[in-house]
Amino acid sequence: MLVLSIVLAGLASLLWPEVPAWRIAGTRSTPASSVSFASGPLGCPRAGATIAVIGDSHVAGSRVDNGGGEPFGQVFAQALGGRVAISLHGVGGDTAAMGEQRWRGRDLPGTDLVILAFGTNDAAPRGWLREKQPVAIADYAAALSRQIARWRARGQTVILLAPPPGGSRAITARLQHYRRAARDVGRANALAVLDPADAFASCPASQPVLSRDAVHMNAAGHRCLGLWLARQFCPAVR
Repeated sequence: MLVLSIVLAGLASLLWPEVPAWRIAGTRSTPASSVSFASGPLGCPRAGATIAVIGDSHVAGSRVDNGGGEPFGQVFAQALGGRVAISLHGVGGDTAAMGEQRWRGRDLPGTDLVILAFGTNDAAPRGWLREKQPVAIADYAAALSRQIARWRARGQTVILLAPPPGGSRAITARLQHYRRAARDVGRANALAVLDPADAFASCPASQPVLSRDAVHMNAAGHRCLGLWLARQFCPAVR
């Protein structure tokens, strides 16, 4: 019995951090240390500016339809009152390197600002619960850096959006390494890094902000992030 108790206790300690903070409406995000970095004031975009958001399923708005909501990029655009045109280019499952490859040989003519949002798939945040392996952090950072250089060479301003924290301690712990790497890449390239964790912290009444899978944002999460992003550019937005 003693051996069995020890084994069960060991399993419990292993599994407990993996258990999401499930609620009726979804999953609460786990608090995470901010990785935001500002190289200077973002400034409210000029009327008629164009913004492209490139990334993974967070950008595409996977799971958001379940709550009748819209992807955060659309919420962002609406909050700015039609001041800018925003195009969303999110592909579920994309890592930073896959996004780099997908845009090789393609351009975004007339685009003023590119927001890059990768990292969740690089982190393989479900860990040993899934067969997917994480991308080496150095490779993730290098792929982001090459994309930054590419878009800057075409005259676009670039901002990084860090991967959002997850809905369990273990998921967020795995993501945190990549979130910090995004901040370091932003600092090295003197560009802003915006953190969805700061957005979630700013709207506690919107929790739970994640879907039942503890990774993707639900409608409340997308709305929270979209409005928060708009305020980072134009603080007067309500």
